[in-house]
Amino acid sequence: MTETVEEFMAGLGRLGASPERRGGLVAYVVEPVSGRLAGELVTTAVESAELAAWPIAPPHWLHLPATITFASTNSQPSPLPGWLRHSRQITGWGADRDPAQAWLAHVRGVVGQAR
Repeated sequence: MTETVEEFMAGLGRLGASPERRGGLVAYVVEPVSGRLAGELVTTAVESAELAAWPIAPPHWLHLPATITFASTNSQPSPLPGWLRHSRQITGWGADRDPAQAWLAHVRGVVGQAR
């Protein structure tokens, strides 16, 4: 699994998302293009354990600071203090030639829906 985490981090790093390990998570930044956070750098994370099937399957849970809320979400506490993890489904995964780019586009879209 360490190899897949490294692949995930390398892809995000190549795209300027500044990935870093935070305990059992990989944190990185995205800049949403829409919504109340458009144009801001937002730190988000995924659990390293969820990257076991990367890039065949994307992570399910998206970790965000608890100050970022959504009109509708299934959330649970995150291992990061003051953060929540949000359940997010991805349909049509695997259509992009660059899975890291597809992942960041997905996350930018999700964060763009924040209230």
